[in-house]
Amino acid sequence: FDFTSIQTDYESSPLHDRSENVDSNRDMNKSYAISLAKSQRDAHLIMSELIKTIPAQSYYTALPQLISRVVHPHPDTAGIVKAILKRVLAKFPEQAMWGLAWLKHSQNEVRADIGADIFKGAQKQLQKTENTKMLNLLVACHGLFKFIIDLAKYIPKNQNSKHLTVRPWKGDAPLSHFVPPVQAALSLSSSTKASSASGRTSEVFPAFVPRMRTFCQYVPVMSSKARPKKLTAFAISAGQRDGQFHFSDKSASYKELQQGDAGEMHFLIKQEAKGDLRKDARVQDLNNVINRLLAVALRGRRQRQRLNLRTFSVVCLSEDCGIIEWVPNTDSMRNIVSNSYNPQAAPHSLRRRGKRIANFSDHILRQNFEKCQNMYMKNGNLLDAAAMFEENCLKQYPPVLYWYFVQKFLDPFSWFEARKNFALSAAAWSAVGHVIGLGDRHSENILMDVKNGECVHVDFDCIFDKGLNLPRPEVIPFRLTANMVDAMGPTGSNGTYRGGLTVAIRTLRKNRDTLLSVLEPFIKDPVIDWKRQRAQQQNRNNNDTPAESVEAKRSIKVIDGRLRGVYNLRNPNKKKIRRTDGYSVDQEDEMSQILPLSVEGQVHRLISEATSNENLVQLYVGWMPWV
Repeated sequence: FDFTSIQTDYESSPLHDRSENVDSNRDMNKSYAISLAKSQRDAHLIMSELIKTIPAQSYYTALPQLISRVVHPHPDTAGIVKAILKRVLAKFPEQAMWGLAWLKHSQNEVRADIGADIFKGAQKQLQKTENTKMLNLLVACHGLFKFIIDLAKYIPKNQNSKHLTVRPWKGDAPLSHFVPPVQAALSLSSSTKASSASGRTSEVFPAFVPRMRTFCQYVPVMSSKARPKKLTAFAISAGQRDGQFHFSDKSASYKELQQGDAGEMHFLIKQEAKGDLRKDARVQDLNNVINRLLAVALRGRRQRQRLNLRTFSVVCLSEDCGIIEWVPNTDSMRNIVSNSYNPQAAPHSLRRRGKRIANFSDHILRQNFEKCQNMYMKNGNLLDAAAMFEENCLKQYPPVLYWYFVQKFLDPFSWFEARKNFALSAAAWSAVGHVIGLGDRHSENILMDVKNGECVHVDFDCIFDKGLNLPRPEVIPFRLTANMVDAMGPTGSNGTYRGGLTVAIRTLRKNRDTLLSVLEPFIKDPVIDWKRQRAQQQNRNNNDTPAESVEAKRSIKVIDGRLRGVYNLRNPNKKKIRRTDGYSVDQEDEMSQILPLSVEGQVHRLISEATSNENLVQLYVGWMPWV
């Protein structure tokens, strides 16, 4: 039950009729409003009593939803939400401070004031309990957040600069006292102790998470457009403290690993110009729920450890700045293809090396694809465009990813396991990506673990079919290009991949009610508008407009349809472009977009649409559908 979603305004009810002349409807509306107001008062009384009795860790699991409703239009509801957040922050300050950071640094003054009040309230509670260590940590965290935000916003004077040198961070509390913002440290423990009545932090969260000794002074600057920075922290075991370290060269301790260090932690410090990192954070929450569903569904099966989504921590420090857990041992699909080569091709053949395929600056390659695309976009002949794409792109630039696995994983067992990991992880991401409408799946947003072949997806700003609104709509359900199919071996997409996709789709459909109950609060989040850019959201209040409410309902309906087996990914180009190749819209079976398919039928349709040259040729050239 979500008490924060109750609205007392009877005009928003489905019974409301704006005609003031209909007395019966007006009386019904007033009765409905009175009943709704009474329900909300009862909910407030219940929640006021349960604020201190429900374990704080239960509220911690709903932290994003609670934070998004601190400016609820009903003052009593907003007050209860603030009281809950103060209690959670005082109970688990080491973990909850990261989740509440963006509220304190919000560009919206009202939210920023509320965030400051929540931190002050938690500090008062810690002061009463004489928990000096945690009190000092909450005071010191503001300096740490500012350090990270300033680093994210810093633009090097030299645009070609590949690294920065920063001063060591020093605050009111040692860095080693902070829990690092990694998923392992911020997630509740899976042990049975997590549900104990005591709710002690050592029982609720993992006890042996490494701490950060200091940040490395040298900060690499990534070459992408946003120029994010890679921040390295030297890790120590949880029991170590600063006083235990004695360095002969103090300056070297900020530059490289020292004796006694447990290793390194890496983070991506990023400022989003247009996107909103809060979306990424919420999608990671959803992925963790799906992983639990897959684990339960596959309990006892051999695929149990394979069919899952690799997740990572995304901590927002403001609407546009955040710190992202670095996924180790990964490289982008584009780079991996670029570094692959076919040893069976002639030594000087253009088809030998993947570098030619992944070279976006190759004007001949781009011209070939644009000629194929213009055959449809300008001339309306999709059949010829697809045939040209096959002849001028796919055959001229044949896939090479198969050979990457052969050359990277030298013994038969590791090769087989890596290829299987690749197929199963790609299948899991394909199923989830289609259901939630995940777009912008170009070759830089799909990573691969070079140690075990597992796929990892990043950048979740383009979600809930937002890709269909792009200038070149993303009309495929997920990325399944020739190179990906080639890497899956002789059976291609009809072997391990199809089996994994079938299991994933069946699991999602079986848990439709659970997923919808999780997704609905996400979609109706009053802070995040999943369809808009971040700049349009900053001054957005909590009251949804009728258009936004309709859009939220439409998104839920689309997802519900996909979880029932309906293929409802509609191609906007079909209405914009008049076909001249003899194809008629009437020839398409419209019932296929209404009637649900079996699990096997849905999987077959998804793979067919994802690998169709007629769809691939319509995509944006930067998506690189030939890679």
